[in-house]
Amino acid sequence: MYRSCFHMVTYTYLCKKLAGDRRERWAPLHTASYELPRELAHMENFKVVDFNSLSESVQELLKTASEVRKRAYIPYSNFAVGCAILTEEGKVYTGCNIENSTLSPTICAERTAIGKTVCDGYTKFKSVAVVAHQQDFTAPCGVCRQTLSEFRGSDGDMDIFLGKPSHDKVLVTKLSHMLPLAYVSFTKDNIVS
Repeated sequence: MYRSCFHMVTYTYLCKKLAGDRRERWAPLHTASYELPRELAHMENFKVVDFNSLSESVQELLKTASEVRKRAYIPYSNFAVGCAILTEEGKVYTGCNIENSTLSPTICAERTAIGKTVCDGYTKFKSVAVVAHQQDFTAPCGVCRQTLSEFRGSDGDMDIFLGKPSHDKVLVTKLSHMLPLAYVSFTKDNIVS
């Protein structure tokens, strides 16, 4: 019946949407009540911290992501996401999700910010902040994680901060922990010379 996984997910999403189900159930990564779910308990590389315990620059990055979230074009899901990227050169670029009625051209906040950053010539990211409003944390989808991995910092990784507009708790991790088996570039990553 379904031509691809995407079509199945789209079909299921539309059925639930028509039935009145909310987008909050569709987040890629959750933590329940600020504790990691039992199936992720072995992943000690994820930690939840108080917003005020973060450095001023990280707090500002999260606030910037929260601000741009207000510009999201979300007439279909009403689920706003904001992203702020800090380059190794200290520049900050933002993005919000942009929906389309046919769903597949929809652009995530992370890829919107990535496009703006790369257009200005920056290809090494130090950290990424993603802000969305739901009970649990919202992490970048698989496509965004893979796209972010193309622009890892000089150390081969980047910091990820997942927050909420309330700025109370923040999930802190690294991209390598969210995408441990990323596709690699055989030339860029010196696998083949």
